[in-house]
Amino acid sequence: MDYITLEKIVRDVEKPSRFEHSLGVVEVSEVLAKRFRLDCELAKMIAVFHDYARYMDGDEMLRFCRKHDIEMVPEEEESPMLLHGAVAAWYFPRITNNWDERAVKAIRHHTLASAHMGAYGAVLYVADYSEKGRRHLDDNDRLVIWGKPNLEKMVLEVLTREEDYSFTVSRRFASVSQECKEYLESGGLFERS
Repeated sequence: MDYITLEKIVRDVEKPSRFEHSLGVVEVSEVLAKRFRLDCELAKMIAVFHDYARYMDGDEMLRFCRKHDIEMVPEEEESPMLLHGAVAAWYFPRITNNWDERAVKAIRHHTLASAHMGAYGAVLYVADYSEKGRRHLDDNDRLVIWGKPNLEKMVLEVLTREEDYSFTVSRRFASVSQECKEYLESGGLFERS
């Protein structure tokens, strides 16, 4: 399956506002994939599909993950809407017939990040956070994030912002996000292949 076909499938499932966001994520993902010499077609497919399961409610996603033995972190079980990445990752290979583990990991970990999300996951995580439709950032914020020299520093910037936001709203910073942040702070690199 190619990107154009997948885009049509996603358009039929997502609400117009969600689909507009997905297209914004595609735009940023394509730029980042080119910059860091990743497969642009794969990055675009990951990006357009990342919110595929957002039509489901939290309880439905929780039941789905339990039924399909999808591993969850405590924060996802506490806030089941975070599981839309896990559910979409399950659907991606079954809909596209593309069993590329890089895509599955990227989609799976785009909500909270993970040291195991790989370069494509890093692209998606940054693009999802910073696409131009996101109102929590201005153009200067985007330039700070996108101006970092590599994907690891971009993700670290986003994670630091997420941690600061969690503190201001008295919400616990997810343990998997903290682990990813510590991994990057210690010089860890995302898998490229």
